[in-house]
Amino acid sequence: MKNLITNFESFLKSELIYSDPTNLYQPVKYILESGGKRLRPLITMNICDILSNDLIKALPASASLEIFHNFTLAHDDIMDNSLMRRGRETLHSKWNINTGILSGDVMLIISYEFLKKYDDLIYIELSKQLIETSRLLCEGQQYDIDFSSQDIVAEDKYFKMIQNKTAELIACAYKFGGIVSNTKDINKQILYEIGLNLGIAFQLEDDLLDCFGDEKKFGKRIGGDIIEKKKTLLYINTIQNLSKNQRIEFEKTFYSDELNEKSKINVIKTFYQDSGSVDYLKQKVKEYSDKASYNISQLDLDTDKKNQILNFSRNLLDRQI
Repeated sequence: MKNLITNFESFLKSELIYSDPTNLYQPVKYILESGGKRLRPLITMNICDILSNDLIKALPASASLEIFHNFTLAHDDIMDNSLMRRGRETLHSKWNINTGILSGDVMLIISYEFLKKYDDLIYIELSKQLIETSRLLCEGQQYDIDFSSQDIVAEDKYFKMIQNKTAELIACAYKFGGIVSNTKDINKQILYEIGLNLGIAFQLEDDLLDCFGDEKKFGKRIGGDIIEKKKTLLYINTIQNLSKNQRIEFEKTFYSDELNEKSKINVIKTFYQDSGSVDYLKQKVKEYSDKASYNISQLDLDTDKKNQILNFSRNLLDRQI
């Protein structure tokens, strides 16, 4: 895994050739050099390597996805008014909102430019997939924005939101690996479905980790979703399971800006646990993880390759809850 990341970082650094105007491209380099898990490029590189034993041809597609992902983060941070990301100032905080918007825009364009490194047929297939992913991701972001002004969020709407906002790009990364490795069309579609189910499981696990994970391992402040009043599946399921009086107390605490943050987090976590919502979420993580495992079993590949994809995919969810 470390070798994959090393190869990717070297490629990304060598291929990001733009530098002028400085106030446009310096922020781009800043956000791309700020770290992160590199989850999406790792998926594309691993899938391509497993299917074709050729890591190099996955690099442009992997870079495209990582740059695209960081474009979405730059714009998300503006919409959320976030001042910090990965322990550093966000683009609009370090520079200004106009720079955050414009540097985000150019990352979107550069992400498509990287796909031009492939032959026409592969370039067209990759571009079509990324265009579809781009639209769905915007829809997911709008759902998320809408939820902030709604007291009641339907569970099916929440799943639609996380599918579009989070899982879609992971599904795209799996399919990119299939496209650049030139696997069969049926395998490309199944790889997409693997990523979609795994991406949903990944986001649900993220919701759990935000409240109940180890802060050092998780890499984020525990309880952040509670402080930001995020209506995750924990919130949605808890609301459904409470009595009228319990719900009044829960909502009073959840929406309060006066309580000590640590106390508020602990009270809400207790509601989540006592209502059965934590167990419900763990059940959903397993459900979608099992769906992904079933998808893998349907791939038209030999058993060894299926097992490699299965083990890699399981490792993505191997985080401490």
